[in-house]
Amino acid sequence: MASEKRFKVVQMMLGAKGYELVRIKGSHHIFEKDGSPIIIIPVHNGKVKPFYVRQIEKIE
Repeated sequence: MASEKRFKVVQMMLGAKGYELVRIKGSHHIFEKDGSPIIIIPVHNGKVKPFYVRQIEKIE
């Protein structure tokens, strides 16, 4: 079961899957990878909610 994680950990998880942080708009951090859908992660107080962590874990 995923739990709330610090943004830096989530950023490393996405980086390991080939995603790159391309821009930030407010609390939304936008990640892109060629040939894959864009991923938008809301960050509040430096943390990412478990729902988003689970979605990242499912990415192949």
